[in-house]
Amino acid sequence: MQAQIDCLYCYFKQIANCMDIAGIEEDRQYQILFDLMDDIKKMDRTRTPAENTTEMLFKLYREIDNHDPYKTSKEKSNILALELYPALKDYLQKSTNKLYDALKIAVAGNIIDLGIKKDYDIDASLEYSLKEGFSRDDYPRFVEKLAATDSVLIIGDNAGEIVFDRLLAEELTGRGKKVTYLVKDSPILNDATMDDARQAGLDQIATVLTTGSPYLGLPLTKISNEVRDLLEQSSLVISKGQANFETLEHEELAKGKIFFLLKIKCACVGQIANAKLEDIVFMTR
Repeated sequence: MQAQIDCLYCYFKQIANCMDIAGIEEDRQYQILFDLMDDIKKMDRTRTPAENTTEMLFKLYREIDNHDPYKTSKEKSNILALELYPALKDYLQKSTNKLYDALKIAVAGNIIDLGIKKDYDIDASLEYSLKEGFSRDDYPRFVEKLAATDSVLIIGDNAGEIVFDRLLAEELTGRGKKVTYLVKDSPILNDATMDDARQAGLDQIATVLTTGSPYLGLPLTKISNEVRDLLEQSSLVISKGQANFETLEHEELAKGKIFFLLKIKCACVGQIANAKLEDIVFMTR
């Protein structure tokens, strides 16, 4: 997915949110924002929004001298999600379609996106996801692919959300599937890292690897050779969130094997996914 004109708004919004979370004084915020405008003008519009955002954030982190401004927020998100974990686990135990509901719970966690919003209502997101379901739903195709493989690769997204992914990983391992889960190599926004995987207990369920890169999403030119090989060799992949969608939906290797699991948070992504704003989708090409 190439960057579009609407992405400019999100660039500025993410800069402002990050500085606010980092506690930067207002006059300094203006100065930094004006400086970064020159960089935004030079961004390559043929690249994905996730790549442009990442490089903008690299400079912002240097400007505010803070390589992980979301550290406390991520820990709090994990704690909140872990508090919900027992009730959600119990819900799945009573479900008549555990895997399908585990996917719905996993996508509900996708609302925890502090790059765009500084707060979220996870209870409302869970209720909506479980009640309304997917507007784009390729679950039957997923079940077919799952039956033909013994392993699943999950590309993770945010902290907090990673706890909901743990429920999905548990359901998959309970079906005899080996689960590998990817997290960021180092902090960027509130994306999950190895520390978050350990806090969420996901490392006890799945093989957790880093992408070898701090870039948002999974741009193939930025990740490690090992992870690129893993992605190419995997027969079934679940990709969480918008940044992963932005960096993978156009790639040839995505066709028929990468299932995108996300909440539509911007109209540009919605147009490409053929879904409306706020919809949740589980789709493949």
